[in-house]
Amino acid sequence: MPDVLHRVALDNPLLQHPFVLHHGEAGTASGTGDLSAFALETAVVLVWLGLAAGYLVAGRAAVLRGRTQWPVRRTVSWLTGIGLGLAVTAGPISSTAAGSLTVHTAVHLVLGLLVPLLLVLGRPATLVLRAVPACAGRRLTGMAGSAPLRMIGHPMVALLLTVVPMAFLYWDGTALPLLHHPLLGPLIHVHFVASGALFTYAVVGLDPNPHRASEGVRAAAILASIAAHGVVAKHLYSAAGRGGLPPDAEQAAQLMYYGGDAVHVLLLVVFCAHIYRRTGRHLPRLPIRHSSEGSPGRVV
Repeated sequence: MPDVLHRVALDNPLLQHPFVLHHGEAGTASGTGDLSAFALETAVVLVWLGLAAGYLVAGRAAVLRGRTQWPVRRTVSWLTGIGLGLAVTAGPISSTAAGSLTVHTAVHLVLGLLVPLLLVLGRPATLVLRAVPACAGRRLTGMAGSAPLRMIGHPMVALLLTVVPMAFLYWDGTALPLLHHPLLGPLIHVHFVASGALFTYAVVGLDPNPHRASEGVRAAAILASIAAHGVVAKHLYSAAGRGGLPPDAEQAAQLMYYGGDAVHVLLLVVFCAHIYRRTGRHLPRLPIRHSSEGSPGRVV
């Protein structure tokens, strides 16, 4: 299936945009000019700063409504995710990614896996429900339970929304020019963050979810995501050996493989810790009996 998608994509004129990873030369101007590039980067910065400001305003609104103080660790997690997202999408790292497939892969891992995990740990949905009036909170909860959102929020659907685009982009490197198209590139980054946050929300389950999938389904989705990253990384590694990709393609594939595993381990830790907090502390205790010598002992 990915091979079919790539044959179709190669006929798309959008893929003829000059791209250092595809042609092995220094990237050229996209034709939009330095002013347009500056405006685009400024817009990216403003979006990230807006997300940070909105979170802080919601936290203050919750306090003014008499809610309990919002935990500092959640605010730190949210702001750390915002800071990482800003660092890799604007400034020197973003510019370096245009000339290095390895750096670009690191950006993908940060935007698609690490930033979403940090944002979800900030529990933004819970904060919004605390900040808004009760009637608005009930409406938001009702919207979250609607059929379309229930379908999109299912772990397996969220998994497909992350895995299929990733396979299309990285299967053999032929679609990588899309990432540096002046219009599609930022939209792809938005998709990385949005789909990653949706998947993390669906499988970790920290914020309210009226139709949360079972723990088995969520665990299976995490394992399937690990496997998908591994398969795509291995195929990209094999494609690098056939030529036509930049010299650091093998290193990029290795980073995708091992870096993806590392972030998925963090996701599994959060998943298991949440299950333990919710159920593990309430496991029934074994009854205590007294032996004939008078010392207590557990009933086996």
